[in-house]
Amino acid sequence: MMLSAWQFTRGYVRILVTGFSIERFLNMAMFRGVYLWDVERTEKGVELNVSIKGFRIILACAKKTKCKAKVIQKNGIPFIIHRYRKRKLLVSGVLFFVVGLIALSSFVWRIEIEGNEILTHDAILTFLEAEGLHTGAAKFRLSDREIQTAMMNYFPEISWADVYTRGTRTTILISEALPPQEILDRQTPVHVVASTEGLITAIVTGAGAPLVRQNDIVRQGDLLVSGILELDPEMQGSPNVYVHAYAEVWARRYHALQFSVPFAYEERVFTGRILNHRAVQLLFAGNRRINLPSSGNSFASYDRITMHQQIGASGDYPLPFVLITERYSEFVPQTRTRTPEEAAELAERMVTSRLIREFDFSIDIIGRELTFTPTETELQVSALITTHERIDQQVPITVPTPTPAPSPTP
Repeated sequence: MMLSAWQFTRGYVRILVTGFSIERFLNMAMFRGVYLWDVERTEKGVELNVSIKGFRIILACAKKTKCKAKVIQKNGIPFIIHRYRKRKLLVSGVLFFVVGLIALSSFVWRIEIEGNEILTHDAILTFLEAEGLHTGAAKFRLSDREIQTAMMNYFPEISWADVYTRGTRTTILISEALPPQEILDRQTPVHVVASTEGLITAIVTGAGAPLVRQNDIVRQGDLLVSGILELDPEMQGSPNVYVHAYAEVWARRYHALQFSVPFAYEERVFTGRILNHRAVQLLFAGNRRINLPSSGNSFASYDRITMHQQIGASGDYPLPFVLITERYSEFVPQTRTRTPEEAAELAERMVTSRLIREFDFSIDIIGRELTFTPTETELQVSALITTHERIDQQVPITVPTPTPAPSPTP
């Protein structure tokens, strides 16, 4: 491929050689150092490619071997320039375009980050900008290895990173370290209290003195397991021992939800009419936006979808031009009416959605009861959600400072 590009730059011709001594002609040309390629025998003779300089040499070979060499095709930049030599504006425009592409390829126009889950894109991009890597940064001022080392030293969350630039695209590949294991503190004296109200269903005590039992009702902040123990309960005035209380306390809880579903609602009926407004964003000019000519938007009601597409010569050579397409889809709002049955089905889906969105995955949902009360305009919904969850929470104990004994008087 590189050889073909070099030959196209220098220019070459494809010729047809005819005569009775074609083999002698080829041997003589090769003996004189002429490079011939894509040699193909046809019904008329032999077709081959030869450079412009080599063509001048083989004319003498053709004369000595009494063969005829006829040019059937001219290829390469020299012939293109000769063909358009009188169109100076066109040639100047092409040269300006080529020089502009070469100049633009000296900058980074796209940064891609892959592999991050804990770290956000904004945090990484802020750090990269401080290191000099940003959209429009000159590539000769950047060092992928230095940026990679700086990322590893700055972010303790990163265990491995790779930074490489191809064309005008810089890719950041990172692998985040596993979160450090939490070290359990078994020395600090703590109580176990209720994090919320509930009906206790089970309690498993690892350390401390349990103060509640199964089927007890507790409120938020109630003491469940005490971290203060008497050294000898049968001895009056026995000193207290402060321990790190630990227990798993499970409770049944009830959550009430109330909302309403109106019977009348508005539905969007799309007409199928679509308008596209396009604009070009220039990354090298401070993200300046240039709106392209388009018809005005006469839709009274519409949905708008905005799409961004960065223009590039190839995958590794994105250019500093972003094509912005705003698609407007017209719709006509129409009033619809739900039946009580349809409103009840919608209420069921709304409750399920709230459970998924608002309840933690560690909470077991063991029941739900929905009560519907229809009115003239809406369906009133009352939902009672029964859950089974842990309610234990540790709080530190303030240990009193021992009073020093008085010194004996002499």
